[in-house]
Amino acid sequence: MTKKRILVADDEEDVKEIIARILETQGYAVVTAYDGLDAVEKIRSEKPDLVLLDIMMPVLDGYEVCKRIQQDEQTANIPVVFLSAAADQEAVTRGMNAGAKDYVVKPFEPKKLLEKVNKVIGPP
Repeated sequence: MTKKRILVADDEEDVKEIIARILETQGYAVVTAYDGLDAVEKIRSEKPDLVLLDIMMPVLDGYEVCKRIQQDEQTANIPVVFLSAAADQEAVTRGMNAGAKDYVVKPFEPKKLLEKVNKVIGPP
């Protein structure tokens, strides 16, 4: 059986590594991207089951990445969960309006992240 794949897009290497470790220990396959453009390219080529997307990234921000995913019929059905240090209601609302299925505020508890992932795509 093929593992569910999750793309983690975050410009902070340590955050990306922590998230990847959490997900991989649960049985998910993880692909990473450093910036928004890299994320868009990998989403198109890898077709992940879920995208965990930081908002503040170089080249393209998370909102623009989400918009591009939604506008491409090849990727429009891939769910997005934003991961961001922006905890204010305006940022959360903007993320949800951009098409995200959920929003996780950094720093986060690993258990909480896994609950959100499982809610959106189910267990590995």
